[in-house]
Amino acid sequence: MMKATTYKSVKILPYLFLLFSIPSFVIGQESTIDSLIRELESEKLSVEKRLEIYDELIYQHWEHDAQSGIFFGQEGIVLAKKQNNKKWLSTLYSHIAMSHYYLTQYDSAHYYQDLAFPPAEDLDFLMPLANAHMNKGNIFKMQNLLPQALSSYFNALKTFEKAESEKGKGMVLGNIGHVYLLLRNYEQAEKYLKKSELIAIELNDEEDLGSVSIALTNIYMETDLNKAIDYASKAVNIYQNLGNKYAEAVALSILGACYIEKKDYKQAEIYTERGLMVAKEVGYPNLLAQLYIKLSNVRFYQKRYTESERLAEESRKTDTTSMDIKHNVLFNHIRNNMYLGNLKKAEDYIDQYYESLQQYALEEYQNSLSELEVKYETDKKELKINALEEQHRLYIWLSIAGGAILLIILAFAFVRYRLVVSKRKLAEEEALRLEQEKQLVAVQATLDGESAERTRLAKDLHDGLGGMLSAVKMNLPQVKGDAVLETVDVSRFQTALGMLDDSIQELRRVAHHMMPESLLSYGLKISLADFCAAIPTADFHYFGNEARLSGKMEIMIYRCIHELVNNALKHAEATQINVQLVQESDRISFTVQDNGKGFDWQTVSEGMGLRNIRQRIDAFQGKLDIYSSAEGTEVHVELELRENE
Repeated sequence: MMKATTYKSVKILPYLFLLFSIPSFVIGQESTIDSLIRELESEKLSVEKRLEIYDELIYQHWEHDAQSGIFFGQEGIVLAKKQNNKKWLSTLYSHIAMSHYYLTQYDSAHYYQDLAFPPAEDLDFLMPLANAHMNKGNIFKMQNLLPQALSSYFNALKTFEKAESEKGKGMVLGNIGHVYLLLRNYEQAEKYLKKSELIAIELNDEEDLGSVSIALTNIYMETDLNKAIDYASKAVNIYQNLGNKYAEAVALSILGACYIEKKDYKQAEIYTERGLMVAKEVGYPNLLAQLYIKLSNVRFYQKRYTESERLAEESRKTDTTSMDIKHNVLFNHIRNNMYLGNLKKAEDYIDQYYESLQQYALEEYQNSLSELEVKYETDKKELKINALEEQHRLYIWLSIAGGAILLIILAFAFVRYRLVVSKRKLAEEEALRLEQEKQLVAVQATLDGESAERTRLAKDLHDGLGGMLSAVKMNLPQVKGDAVLETVDVSRFQTALGMLDDSIQELRRVAHHMMPESLLSYGLKISLADFCAAIPTADFHYFGNEARLSGKMEIMIYRCIHELVNNALKHAEATQINVQLVQESDRISFTVQDNGKGFDWQTVSEGMGLRNIRQRIDAFQGKLDIYSSAEGTEVHVELELRENE
């Protein structure tokens, strides 16, 4: 049987840096969203106050509904651009970026964060620029891109020092310390964290003091467990008193890890389960994933392997972006399945684990980190890390060597069998790929035929039947002038003329919706604005450039939005529908959001309309996501643009 081995890297929490980054009033604060929205509707507000409310609405949504916060942020950006207010433009871009970050949409987070830099660089005061650098580092760190994160943090540190902001300096020092903590360079980590701790004590900043206590706990877990438990308990008490649920869950998770190291699995279970309960109240995916995998570790040491396996899988489904979580999940899958006798599954997880280790240990990755440290030493003449470069490499390669030896021992018995399985998998994947290509070609041909037929029918209806009805309308008044009609007949004649007018209008409306002339002539923005304007409950928002797309793609997007809005009106009984289209140089996305009654994916199957939408999106290799609850439904589609589109 396999010897029970502690998974060391899970002690260092990837989400720890959030405790150095989230404003303290955001977490645990009672909702004031309704009052802010009511205040926003006042016509007496100044522009500055209105922008301030938009920004606060982003903050208020961070904890539970970051997507709604993005909507308010984009409204604020429109106003800031109109007023050329660079301070708020930079701030709103940064906070929208962090909203995407909390939703684990890292590409969008980078996009908006990069937009925050130009207006910040034009300002005379430095805080927006310093915050932009720190937020950029936060995004890089969650992606485990540590060299880029460290570069951004050093830029933030220099800018905070120029701005003479002790609060900002303390936060970024804590983040730098955490990068070294991730690298297991405990000497450097302790150095920066102690600096951050001194600043927190001087400012009487309980929030930052709790963050530093958690980070120092991770260090002392390697050297002095009793000291680590003291620091973790201190952090738990601080955050309970502050009502900071997110940080309380982090502190409880760390305290549970301390007791795992002490082999007191009963205490580890108590604190980890408490942390998971609090994390569920907060709802951040990365935090939940960390608590699930921590509890999976506890269950393993309690020899409850089936439950440990379930919790590891729950962690993987909750968040797949963190390298530390991924390694811990794979490690638990390997050892759980070996104890449960599922050797084939264990072998598959061994392969995944080995590939991940190879990626993490790229020599170029580590060299770039050393170069960044040397650069900052030259600028600040404070960082003396040249002597530690070899030590970093040694730690990493020792870890890799130990993992590789373990993998070789476990995988040796499966090598011959894996050769056969690999060939079979490749053949199956190739067959599946060819079948998918055939399906996509068939769908594209169907869509092309549908578009051509709609165009023909619209032209025939408008030019043929429409012309005939118009001719009838022109001739009827002449008939009336030459005929002697009774009073009743005159009324009937007038009613017939009115019905004829209604028929002509209905005919034009049907022909327009089959193939809108505005879509062919002016593009998506104008045609969708016309469509939404005709629906009292629908609002349309457009962001980005207005470059024309290929005719097929424009028709496809129009049809999808048309169908989604109709679904919201007919099936969801929505009273408010928001349609948003964002067009960039290399991609386009659209969102249809309603406040209807929603539906449950587990019990309700897709209708014909939704299946047609999914087929249209698949034909353009797009991505479709649907979120539905009792509060409403949101459909989000993203498409990449190639040069010919």
